[in-house]
Amino acid sequence: MNYSKMTMGDFDRILYTRLKEETLQSIVNIPGIYQIVSKHFNNEMILNEEIPQSIVNIPGVYQMVSKHFNNDILEMWEYEQYIKVNEIVEKIGLWNPEFQRTMVLLNLLNELTEVLYGTLDLKLDKYINLRSLPVREFFKDVVDKYSEYPIWTCDFEGSCLIGAKKFEIEPIDLILRRFEGE
Repeated sequence: MNYSKMTMGDFDRILYTRLKEETLQSIVNIPGIYQIVSKHFNNEMILNEEIPQSIVNIPGVYQMVSKHFNNDILEMWEYEQYIKVNEIVEKIGLWNPEFQRTMVLLNLLNELTEVLYGTLDLKLDKYINLRSLPVREFFKDVVDKYSEYPIWTCDFEGSCLIGAKKFEIEPIDLILRRFEGE
C-alpha cells in the first residue's frame, strides 16, 4: 500500500470521524494527553462542554492523538481506496459502447489505474478483463481481427480504446488504414 497518496485532508477527515466515536475521557486517557490538557485548563476540571475534537486543537495534542489513531486511520483510508476501486469497476461494467463514448471509458480506466498502481500496488487485470469489454456490434469483427494491435473496444462513433501500457483513443478508420497498408 502506498500511503504517500494520502493527503493531510484525507488524514484529518478520517481522524475527526474516528474521534466522533470516542468519549472525552478516552481521549484524555491516551498517554501524555492528560498532562497537556490539565495544563491548558490550569488544573481545573475539563468542562463537560468540551468534545474530543476540541481537545485535539490544544497545542501538542493533535500529534499525540494522530499517532495513537494512526493505524486506524491508515486502515480506513485503505478501505476507502478499495471502495473507490469497486465503484469505478462497477461504472466500467455499465459502460455501453452503443451510446457512450470511449472517452468515458478511458477516463474511468485512468482513474482506476491511478488508484490501483499508485495507491494499492495492484494490477488492473485483477479487476478488469480488457478482452471482455463490450464492443459496438458494428465494429466487433474489426476488434477481433486486429486484437494483436491491441484494440480493446470501439464505441458508436468508431472511437477505439487502444494501448498495452497506456490507454489511448484512436479512430477505427486510422486503424483500418494502417492494417490495410500492410
